[in-house]
Amino acid sequence: MKNKKIFTIGGATFDIFIKAHDHSIIRIRDQYSSKELLCLDYGGKVKIDEVHETYGGGATNTAVAFSRMGFDASFVGTVGDDEYGIKVLENLKKEGVDARHAKMTKKDMTAFSTILNTFEGDRTVLAYAGANMFFDSDDLPVDELVKSDWIFLNHLTLPKSKIPNTILNVLKKNPKIKLAWNPGHEQFEEGIKKWKELLSHTEILFVNKEEASLFTRTPYKLAGIKSDDPKCHNHLPSAFLPPYADDVCEIMYQFFKTGVKMVVITDGKNGAQASDGKRMYFCPVITHKKVDTLGAGDAFASGFASARMLGKDFETALKYGTINANSVISFFGAQKGLLTAKEIDKQLKKLDISVTSIKLN
Repeated sequence: MKNKKIFTIGGATFDIFIKAHDHSIIRIRDQYSSKELLCLDYGGKVKIDEVHETYGGGATNTAVAFSRMGFDASFVGTVGDDEYGIKVLENLKKEGVDARHAKMTKKDMTAFSTILNTFEGDRTVLAYAGANMFFDSDDLPVDELVKSDWIFLNHLTLPKSKIPNTILNVLKKNPKIKLAWNPGHEQFEEGIKKWKELLSHTEILFVNKEEASLFTRTPYKLAGIKSDDPKCHNHLPSAFLPPYADDVCEIMYQFFKTGVKMVVITDGKNGAQASDGKRMYFCPVITHKKVDTLGAGDAFASGFASARMLGKDFETALKYGTINANSVISFFGAQKGLLTAKEIDKQLKKLDISVTSIKLN
């Protein structure tokens, strides 16, 4: 049987991971908010224990993931006409990704990130957008997109990009093509009313909890946290949600009013909630141990989407995403830990991942 064709559209970066020997994490809390700060000696010379060069960017991460899953994956994006851009494209080709539709520009260097990893496994990213700022609708191979089975639209760097509208026109004319969408900050700020039409043509929407709340202008219900704000009232833990997981059911209602088919809302170590419009599902993480969390969201999304493309049921798709993300956070970089479908199926037989669900009224 012919492998399904998927185009991943969005950013590409060259990443350098640094693990500093001497650093501190300061947590500051007041009555309204809290924040965490990564601290290095000002004016000092900080010893580095580890350095890792790798590749990132939502579109390249998902392209590699889909290729390893066995799909015919193509990347569409822009890199600089420089040594980093060449390395990014060479890595894609090595991974079996079709990079013929990628563009190289002389207007700026390839997007570049320096990632500072902490002893807790989290990270701070110093990001330079570079060539990603010069990627827009004119760079899309529309004549090729119409031949695809799926399109995975990642968040876009260029403000006011015309790419989402171009994708919408492709979907209108070719209803057989399915869209998986991981929007960006600009869409969240504008709200779902602005993007209702594209959402109505979206098969799977991927967002994290905070993004989902901002996008819908709807608060989530806090778990186990007392609050005087009536908009953030507490909910009682149930057989569906563990006591640490915030309730996003009301947010789900808002999304399904737009016509989106499936919604996946991730919440880091607190697991993921998802719905097909009929039932709400919760899937916990496998472990809190991590080397690096960068790329976990892309791994989860590509794992979930791959399962659906392979004809797996909703619960299995959640497990695919969870296992893929768990593997990625065990390594430095967003791509090294990405798994094949066979590797995930093998882990599925060993792991006891309990997915709970309730009817979405």
